[in-house]
Amino acid sequence: MTRNVKRFLAASLLSLTPSIAFAGQVESGFFMDLLSQRDEYVTLREVAVQIPVLRDAPAASIAPAVENLLVLNQTGANISLGLQVLTGTLNGVFNPYPVPTANIGGFQVSAPAPTPLVAQQYYWTVDPANPAGAKTCVWRVEVSDVGGSCSAQVFFGTYGGAVCTVDAANSFINPTTCETQILTVIQ
Repeated sequence: MTRNVKRFLAASLLSLTPSIAFAGQVESGFFMDLLSQRDEYVTLREVAVQIPVLRDAPAASIAPAVENLLVLNQTGANISLGLQVLTGTLNGVFNPYPVPTANIGGFQVSAPAPTPLVAQQYYWTVDPANPAGAKTCVWRVEVSDVGGSCSAQVFFGTYGGAVCTVDAANSFINPTTCETQILTVIQ
């Protein structure tokens, strides 16, 4: 079933590409002028994904938590990380880095307890010298405390013809501790 969902998502994203190309510049509340000042037309598509809650999580109170923010590289080139908003402490980048094609990489953050929100904003790009002009996925992960239970949403935008998705089958948030694992995909 997961494989069919991924195919459906990929097909739906690809079917929107021609209509997005004619849209001209699109401004988003989360991703306005993140990578550079531009005077040419670019396409930017924002999507939000709710992260599944980990079932049978051990009981604990909402507290500072580790966030593992992973990426599967399917671009055909190495990708590099760009941090834009970091809430908490960067624990480091996982090896291999830069992330070769057909590999999973990422980074880890020790985030504070969400009161009411903790956000990480970052991008993966094939060209760290010019992310706005190359395949780039911009991600914003928001972890929030909603009535004593943690939840997470991922927002993302695309540049340079990249296809960006969230692997919901391998992403989760622990509702009681806020520990988070997000696996994203860039093509």
